[in-house]
Amino acid sequence: MNGIPIHSPPSLLKKRTPQPRRGVIGSLAEPRYRPPIHPCIRRPSWAPPQAKPAMKLRSGRRLASPPRRVRPRKDDGGGEEDRISGLPDELLLAVLRRLGCAGEAARTSVLSHRWRGLWTELRELRFTGVRLNALGTALSRLRPKLINRLDITVWLPVKFRGKMISSLLRAADRLQPAEFILSLDRYWSSDIPVPLELPSFGSTPSIHLLIPSTDFMVTFTPAGELASLEQLTLKLGTCPADLGVLLSRCPRLRKLTLGLDITDNNTVAIESKSLEELRFSMRSRRTDAADVVIVAPELKRFISEFNIDIKFKVSRSAPKLEDFHLRYNFDRPRVGFGDKWALHSLTMESEWSDRHNGARVHVLTLRIHPHKTPWISEQSISEEIARLPVKNFSVLRLHLTGGHVYGGFVLQLLQIQTSVRKLKLVLWAKVPSERRSSRCSQNCYNCKCSENCDCDQDGSWRNEQISLLHLEDVEIQGFNAADHEVDFMELLFRSAPMLKRMNIQLSDEVSQNKGGKLRLHSIFEANASVKCSARDIPYYEEVSD
Repeated sequence: MNGIPIHSPPSLLKKRTPQPRRGVIGSLAEPRYRPPIHPCIRRPSWAPPQAKPAMKLRSGRRLASPPRRVRPRKDDGGGEEDRISGLPDELLLAVLRRLGCAGEAARTSVLSHRWRGLWTELRELRFTGVRLNALGTALSRLRPKLINRLDITVWLPVKFRGKMISSLLRAADRLQPAEFILSLDRYWSSDIPVPLELPSFGSTPSIHLLIPSTDFMVTFTPAGELASLEQLTLKLGTCPADLGVLLSRCPRLRKLTLGLDITDNNTVAIESKSLEELRFSMRSRRTDAADVVIVAPELKRFISEFNIDIKFKVSRSAPKLEDFHLRYNFDRPRVGFGDKWALHSLTMESEWSDRHNGARVHVLTLRIHPHKTPWISEQSISEEIARLPVKNFSVLRLHLTGGHVYGGFVLQLLQIQTSVRKLKLVLWAKVPSERRSSRCSQNCYNCKCSENCDCDQDGSWRNEQISLLHLEDVEIQGFNAADHEVDFMELLFRSAPMLKRMNIQLSDEVSQNKGGKLRLHSIFEANASVKCSARDIPYYEEVSD
């Protein structure tokens, strides 16, 4: 067989393919000539990988070596291939924004040179729990006029100086962010307030200072104007003495949010020619009286809440005011009706009403609970209402503790507010325990009338002849069909000639008592000109003001 072994496979008998000649152009052209590389010399980057020698069979055939496995390219740190660092800057910045904290974003600089300093290009930065020294260094690496939002939260150590905070504020002023938020708190209190000077922030439209501790005394730079400031939030532990000076240096201020604790200042003056919206909350400490004076010719919205146990008065000059919400929370029973009923909160607001030609109406909401022991009120409820900036209300909402006789003082309130068109009574007869702790005081009854209760000591109100010319709508939640409740409802039918609707939402006791329903049905038939309804619904479906 011409020297061919018998055990050779048939494939070796095939004719070999001729090799291409040198100089042929095309896919079979030979590669460009490379000089030989000595084994002792390091192979250059252009050199192809050196293949292992092929295994030679006894037949003379050589087996091709398996393809070489190429290891992935390593990053600078010696790890596996870094595919994320090869992404565009926009995608890397999106990853940093997902971290939510500028400190965490800065720590990504250890990954590779691609991440170093990339966090400084973020438009929104939030620093939380960063030391003051490190925070100052981080702010120094940022470029001005590139930050849309700068949010800093600092828990101050025991030993620190007020100059460190002032330096931090100046560094933030240099960056000129579109919105600046600073939250300060400390782990301990001091008898000596730490002075903090607020720079001018001439190019920042929105500033929020959240410093609720009384250990800081905020002052403002004596010169300069906050020319770009449009929105300002000040939640301070003390009322700054130069608040009026600050507002006079904000010619473009439109929205102001104040949260103050009144200690020594008896008068808070808010005067601005450009102010359109005011949110104000205040607590009183170690003072007997406090007054709030508001002079804002362009003011359109006013929302406020006061936790007070002192004599308090709000006076305003805002001819364009449309939307307002004013709430008083009384920490102790200072205002009441006689020696039985105590005022716990008062809310005055405006809202839209479709029933009154789609116009805004004034709403007065009172939360009143009986006191357990006789007490002498410093001021009556009628006197407190007379001190309000609004005199006439179209809607009167009363949240009362059910089970007690309430007809006497409710009629007195209706005689004071003769412009009331809608009366809503919410009778708390079954207050859940989780609400009882927040709604009722420690000295009020447990939502039940005791045997010796003198809430109906004077029952002459049942025979009074009053005129409620504007009353059109009455709603009572938690109606129990007691004798005094039925007497009060019949008195409303007699005294309100323009009454159109009487909606009664029955309590659980009346819902299971057919006699109470029949009694209501007979009263409704006697007043057929009024649209009356009595429904069994879940108790206290609506408990908000």
